[in-house]
Amino acid sequence: MEQMVALDDDRLQKRRELSARVTQLADQAFDPQRGRCDWDSVVKKLDMPLMECLGRFDASLSSVPVRSLPKFVDWLPDDFTLLKEFVQQFPGTLTADDQRLVSAFMNVNQADCAMAYNMCIRPRMTTELFELMASYREKGMPWRDIYQQIPVFASVQTLRCAYSRFKAKVSSGPKPATSRARWTDAETARGITVADMERVKALVDEYGQDWTQVGQAMYATPERARQIWDRYQQHSKATKGWSSRELDILQECIRDGIGSAEASRRIDTKSRAACQSKMREMKLADSTEEATVNKSYWTSDDEAQLLHLVTPYDPHAIDWTTIAGDLGRAVNACRHKYRQLRKQRKPKLAAEHADAVSHAVKKQYTQHQSMDWAQVSESVGLSERECLEANQFGDGKARWIYDPDTFSWDMANRMTKFIKTNYPRPLPVNYTAVSNYMWIEPDDCFKMASLLRGEMTWTKDVLAKAVELRGQGMMYKDIARQLSPNLTAEKVSYAYR
Repeated sequence: MEQMVALDDDRLQKRRELSARVTQLADQAFDPQRGRCDWDSVVKKLDMPLMECLGRFDASLSSVPVRSLPKFVDWLPDDFTLLKEFVQQFPGTLTADDQRLVSAFMNVNQADCAMAYNMCIRPRMTTELFELMASYREKGMPWRDIYQQIPVFASVQTLRCAYSRFKAKVSSGPKPATSRARWTDAETARGITVADMERVKALVDEYGQDWTQVGQAMYATPERARQIWDRYQQHSKATKGWSSRELDILQECIRDGIGSAEASRRIDTKSRAACQSKMREMKLADSTEEATVNKSYWTSDDEAQLLHLVTPYDPHAIDWTTIAGDLGRAVNACRHKYRQLRKQRKPKLAAEHADAVSHAVKKQYTQHQSMDWAQVSESVGLSERECLEANQFGDGKARWIYDPDTFSWDMANRMTKFIKTNYPRPLPVNYTAVSNYMWIEPDDCFKMASLLRGEMTWTKDVLAKAVELRGQGMMYKDIARQLSPNLTAEKVSYAYR
């Protein structure tokens, strides 16, 4: 037991001696100009790893004064660069022991090292940094030189962006009291009182519809003053009861999925709340009435009668209310059944007339090298759309390959117009018909439609074009608009990075 204690004492003594030796050499290697020790020379003399030397260093035995750098602007560029390189050796967040090693290496107290370390991993613009950069800019210093003096951010561009945003925030200063004032419940859109409307009426009589002056007199923004005036006009026109015209407008809004606010604007004699209440009442009445309609199975005679009633209407303007009343069924049931019948009719129609349509198309294309679908429709006795869907002849169809440098959106806009006219939502798009109309391969038509929906395939050429435009200083939203009409800036930014 005494031997073990003696061995422990011996090991402890050797550690103390080594710690004192490391501290002594570190003091000797201290560079007053840089304010820190030259640890490379200490490592060479002791032939020990740097981390072990730092771990053995005892600040209580050192005569070197520890630096205090509480603000980031107090750090020299070389110090910050050295700190960034040194902390990369530590994975994850620095522990207390890691912070002690960093403090010994930089000869800066732990709290200040922690502050600088946080700036390394999460760069941000502070008032001190902004003032320092502003002084550099006043002296005419280029951004690249400023970045070398303040190597906080990832790049020169990032530093410039952070500076510009902070400058805009500082330059804007405090907003006027009229724009910063919070609205009370009485001033909100739903809580405009009669007193507010009377007040704005008196001010409009005095100043006219000069909303800037009216707003200042009311201690409100011009937009709010105009909103109260609109509410006053609506309130002055309000009528009691509901006329047949007003009920028809509400019925149209319910059918088209329009909300109570827009319905109030269309009627112009009822408030939003009144329209909302009446629309809720009408919807409830419709649902109660639908409980009494015919819900039995559709017979072949019912289906034939439905097709007969729909035939006179334009496909995009069918009066389902009238048709449902004639059949004694619900509107949604008639609409849904008609869609089913159309889907069943198309394959049969295409199979029956495919040969005749394809022969007529082949004959016309061979003679004229172009397509006149009106002539094809007349020769086979079908509509143009039915001919487009039934045709199976495709010799001579062109290929469409997206090229960001040479592509023109005229062809894509032509295809979009055709799809919206013949296949409005929720009808599925028949790309066979689209291909025949455009006389382009079906797969290429589908790719073009995907591109118009903002679904970009990021090939090397497309990425190179995005990089080129970004290098010219274009914003992501402008690049997206140039590559595809419906491409979002977020997708371009993600692909670019």
